[in-house]
Amino acid sequence: MIDLKNDDDLKQAVEEMLANSPRTTWISKLTSFLEHVANADLEERSSRAFHDLIWEKNPVSDVGMGTVNVSSALDDTAFRQWIAEESLKALPNDKMELENHLQSFFDELVTRVLVFSKRKPLVKILRIMAGFFPRHFTSIAANAKAIECHRALLGKSSKKGPVKYQLELTERLNEVLGEAGNSPVELATRMTVAWELLDRYVVDKSEAPSVDTVPGDSQLKPLPALQRRKGLTAISGGMATLIGAIAFVSDGVSKEELMTHLRAEFPDYRESSLGTLFNVLKNEFRVIEQEGDLISASNLGTSILDTGEPEDLMPVMLTRILGFDGALKYIQKAGGCSVSKLCEFLKTVNPGWTSNFAPTSLIRWLREFGLVEPVEKGVLQLTERGQQWVEQVYWEPESLPPLVKVEIPESTFTAQGGGFDIGDLALEKLLGLLGKDMSINSVTVQQLHFGLWANERRHFAIMAGLSGSGKTLLARRYAQVVSEYFDGSMEENVFVQAVQPGWYDPTPIFGYINPLASAAYVRPALLDFVLDAAARPDEPFFIILDEMNLSHPEHYFAPVLSAMETGESLRLHNEGDSFDGVPCKIPYPNNLAFIGTVNMDETTHGLSDKVLDRAFTIEFWDIQLDSYPGWGQRSLPAESEQSVKQCLEGLIDALSPVRMHFGWRTVDEVLDYVDIASKASPKFVLSNTLDQVVYSKVLPKLRGTDSLRLLEALNQTKKVLQDFNLVLSSEKLDQLITDLNETGIMRFWR
Repeated sequence: MIDLKNDDDLKQAVEEMLANSPRTTWISKLTSFLEHVANADLEERSSRAFHDLIWEKNPVSDVGMGTVNVSSALDDTAFRQWIAEESLKALPNDKMELENHLQSFFDELVTRVLVFSKRKPLVKILRIMAGFFPRHFTSIAANAKAIECHRALLGKSSKKGPVKYQLELTERLNEVLGEAGNSPVELATRMTVAWELLDRYVVDKSEAPSVDTVPGDSQLKPLPALQRRKGLTAISGGMATLIGAIAFVSDGVSKEELMTHLRAEFPDYRESSLGTLFNVLKNEFRVIEQEGDLISASNLGTSILDTGEPEDLMPVMLTRILGFDGALKYIQKAGGCSVSKLCEFLKTVNPGWTSNFAPTSLIRWLREFGLVEPVEKGVLQLTERGQQWVEQVYWEPESLPPLVKVEIPESTFTAQGGGFDIGDLALEKLLGLLGKDMSINSVTVQQLHFGLWANERRHFAIMAGLSGSGKTLLARRYAQVVSEYFDGSMEENVFVQAVQPGWYDPTPIFGYINPLASAAYVRPALLDFVLDAAARPDEPFFIILDEMNLSHPEHYFAPVLSAMETGESLRLHNEGDSFDGVPCKIPYPNNLAFIGTVNMDETTHGLSDKVLDRAFTIEFWDIQLDSYPGWGQRSLPAESEQSVKQCLEGLIDALSPVRMHFGWRTVDEVLDYVDIASKASPKFVLSNTLDQVVYSKVLPKLRGTDSLRLLEALNQTKKVLQDFNLVLSSEKLDQLITDLNETGIMRFWR
């Protein structure tokens, strides 16, 4: 991959580029233009015809989509005379003086043209300066593209301004390629190099909102309606907020620094709303970008910060935001329209917009960008900017297809017949399908199978007990076997959801309406899975809630607990029959089974009666090492493996009365540790190795308060450790026993 920041790569890229299919027609036009400008004297440079050439017919680049009308300025004799005189002044030789001279020319030209126009014609101004000073400017007159090329050739940097970007690009090319010759054709060729590099090596054509069909002739590239973002999020402050955020991150800040800035700007926003605002800046408007924890201005954001204008956003808005192009076309065809009529039109563009919220938000942005303006109460018309941009919409704006109301059938499942009959899967068949590699006894499988399906609607089991005892493994394997038996699959019919701390309501399962974009429904993958289950009642579906008591189930699981008890519908929201494609309610899917796994320690919550009353509970405390399927699967000598087994059996027997023993995960890790140590260490001693891993994997879970049962368990554990000569572990047990006797409490972490 070519790195344009590397001198050799850059030189090679340019040489190959110039050797293969140079843009001869463009270079020929540009050569003639530069020759004409160079030979023009003061009188010609002051003429209206000359200014029509450099402002409107300039071949350096196209003027971009949404050209600014400067005809009033060109009609002004004093305006033309000033440009003519300034353009003929000799350029300083000193680098800093040259930069100051060109920057002053640029600033004064902007000031003078704004007397005649409300908008800053940045692209046209940069094209003019390239014509007057071709040795110091490239043919990339669009500032956002110049920034993109600058970053590709020189890397990221702080804000510089349009003139500085041009000077540094030409300087970079001169350093690698040498100074360009003095002839118009040599200057024209060098001016086009940056554009060619941008086009060939920098721009991702699949992501670009516009495409250059030929150099200097840009055309928008619209996305289909189905691929577009559904509306624009309204944010307080509009463009001022965008520019303020871009300015804050322009030199690079951490995400937390940006979030602190946003909290100060919007003290009334909740954290979730601030997170949404961050995503709006990053993913909706694309004005900031993130690399690891570093947040900085994107090329687009940097250009907006340079100009203070929204021009560079327009290609993205017109090609990627549903309804943006259609709204401008609608106003154009109607010659102006009321806000209410425009809202009704936008609802036809996206039938999922059943209220005026999303259309109104989009209309606010049309006004914020200066594309429409009110001419009388409630009536909008296109501004000059709006007229110029709508002319770039050469396609017929698309709409989303009408919503098809999908009838979600009532589940026909019963335990004894209907959509599928769980009775067809006999216990013996189930055990055979589970396989002999499962270290779970048949009684536990029977409890799960019968308990889960005993009720015709309430299919809910909880597996509680020892961490690492195989609860989640059994749940996954059981769900897979049952799904596949009834022609389903693990991928489509089983969903494993890791429950997170801090789930205080059902939104992690059923989603919610975006607080900053109320036309959008944030839908977790789990919601789509539940909808699939409701729509396919002839198949069993399983949701595995792993560590479900990290949060209170009666909080986040409340709608399911109620619906599985009463048989009433699951209500998802209260916004009409459907909102953003999500039905307001669905019949409770009788074919949906829930399996929850719980660990009981200080990081989890107890289970309330409301939960336990609806669940079939299975305990996982009994660990029989003889049933462990991994014996003989490692390279350990048989006698070493047998010693490890005897030690682990002794520890399990000693600790199980106080339920501090361990499960299959720990057995795996102990054996793996001993196995790799035996192969990797020439001085391998089994007792030392076993001591290390027991100290690290078994003892840290020991904790409790004074009781005869706990003291007896610790004494028995110490005896096992001494029997197998586990010195470090035995010493640690002495400390724990002393703590228990002296303070009435003990724990590994002191």
